[in-house]
Amino acid sequence: MEIVSQSTKEKKTQISPESEKCSFSGSTADFYIGLSGVNPSNTDVRIVGAVRGDLVETAINKLLGQGSDGINWPVILDLNKKIIYHSFEANENGSSAVIGWQEYQAQNLSA
Repeated sequence: MEIVSQSTKEKKTQISPESEKCSFSGSTADFYIGLSGVNPSNTDVRIVGAVRGDLVETAINKLLGQGSDGINWPVILDLNKKIIYHSFEANENGSSAVIGWQEYQAQNLSA
């Protein structure tokens, strides 16, 4: 994030980003959680909060059924706000959103 000074000499000042806090615990978050439509593009995401890695499953369960206007699939984003897990894909494979997250983690831990 940058702020532009309005002094006589315009200069840009870099501000270091603060670490995100987990919506449940208040400790440092590892991910964002939000809701998305079927299309896994970042333009359709409503970020709901930040979450610590061990609380992602709880966050997914809290978001299930909370969406509207076709934006109702829980998604997990990295701290750069890029979707890393979309629960619609788990649904398409016959899994629940939480099971899909567990499978995603298993695949990425073994890679």
